[in-house]
Amino acid sequence: MTLSFALGLLALGICVGLLSSALGLGGGILMLPAFVTFIATMDPHTAKGTSLFIIIFVALFNAGRHLRDMNHMPWRSVLYLALGSIVGSFLGAWVTSRLPDRLVLVVFILLLILLAFRTFYLKQRVVHESQVRRRLGLSLVIGFVVGIVGGATGTGGGIVLIPLVLVAGIASNSFVVGLSNMVMVFTSLAGSVAHLLAPPVHPGPWIIGHINFALVPLVFLGAQVGSEIGHRLNHHITLRRRRILMGALLILIILRLSYQLWTTG
Repeated sequence: MTLSFALGLLALGICVGLLSSALGLGGGILMLPAFVTFIATMDPHTAKGTSLFIIIFVALFNAGRHLRDMNHMPWRSVLYLALGSIVGSFLGAWVTSRLPDRLVLVVFILLLILLAFRTFYLKQRVVHESQVRRRLGLSLVIGFVVGIVGGATGTGGGIVLIPLVLVAGIASNSFVVGLSNMVMVFTSLAGSVAHLLAPPVHPGPWIIGHINFALVPLVFLGAQVGSEIGHRLNHHITLRRRRILMGALLILIILRLSYQLWTTG
């Protein structure tokens, strides 16, 4: 591993930590494109599995940071969201691990297009603490949907969990990022298990199933730096700025992956 490559992994980790801590996303929307773009031997399946495995630890640490600032948490809703996400994530990861490489990228791009549309054209619902309702059955269904998306795309599911939870009124805006990170721990863990059980595409000394463990330490280390910064920024980023940042990032990733699909077709 060269110095420039190691520094690149650290920089990627910092960006992943920022996204996860400040916006409640798993960072997979950065990791999968970065892995398949800058690592010559990295296939989409291994990129997805490695991304999910890293998100386990990033989300776990971020959840701990957010819990320090929370007075209380709807734990029953978290439990039901987590249970649904475990089933959905294993199923989503297991099914997509058997798809062709190009189709995995197409699924990922379609998700990003939907997210970009939501970012620019839909307004995030504002839920105050007094409006939060305990809806356990609905939490289980939302968790399953989040798991399917997170496991199938390697994103951890935070991208869809936050808007669905707010629409359902399960958590307030002040707690939703912390809740998202807690659920993503279980989503990513279940998806990682499915990828560990899959046969490797490019076998190597540090590769088990669809997870490249050689990439994990440096990305995780960078994520801890980024998470601390993102945690401080979380309370100061306005909704308008979040939408601009997320929208611009999504468009750049969509264009890059679409170009990659075009040139490798």
